[in-house]
Amino acid sequence: MSVPPKAPIPVKPSYWQDILDAAATILKGMVVTIKNFGRVVFLRQAITITKKWGSRQIALRYRGTIGLTIDRRTGKENCIGCLACERICPDHCIHIETVDEKPGHKGKYPVVFIIDNNLCSLCGLCVEVCPTPALIHTELWQIGGYSHRDLVLDKQRLLEIGEWQQERWIRMGLGTVDQVTGRKSMQMTDEEWQAEEEKKRAAAAARAQRAATARQQAPAQARSSSEHGEKRPKEISEGETASE
Repeated sequence: MSVPPKAPIPVKPSYWQDILDAAATILKGMVVTIKNFGRVVFLRQAITITKKWGSRQIALRYRGTIGLTIDRRTGKENCIGCLACERICPDHCIHIETVDEKPGHKGKYPVVFIIDNNLCSLCGLCVEVCPTPALIHTELWQIGGYSHRDLVLDKQRLLEIGEWQQERWIRMGLGTVDQVTGRKSMQMTDEEWQAEEEKKRAAAAARAQRAATARQQAPAQARSSSEHGEKRPKEISEGETASE
């Protein structure tokens, strides 16, 4: 039975060889550092993305900074103030204040809509639970500021972010936000809103007319029933006398 050969004993480099290897490694790292230092300080170029390399394509499903959208067909905000996003947010970074009614707006109207990006984890639950295409993830990832207050986005800022993303989708040929998300807006044009209001007024007038007619018919029915009740006992008494 043959014995397997023993593994060769590695030769330990000398002390001076270790020093030379360390110096070469440090020199290679310093070359990269000095090159990037010159690019940033003198050429004013970014380190990770430059014009030479081009801008990196971001995926359509990238979960970037959240924005609010408007309906391009009607020009109105898609948010209906249902507060579903505020209730489901695990970080409690969404604050909404609504009014019950605004002329020309379907649903409740959000007068205050704030997202605190200091707390937001971009989990996407608010976007998923939104019944309309009001909340979307955008391609923006470089949102920053010099204080915590700079990362508290109000309604106007959120609408600007959402409109920027919708414009980008349209330029890419993907369509408006309802076409990208597959969700239908609940908002209507002014003409459609006026037509619906006319239908509501006509229905209310018809209900009022029916109620008035019912009130007018109620006394006549009461009189006829009372007269019928008076005649019935008289007929019964006459029948009893004839039987006797």
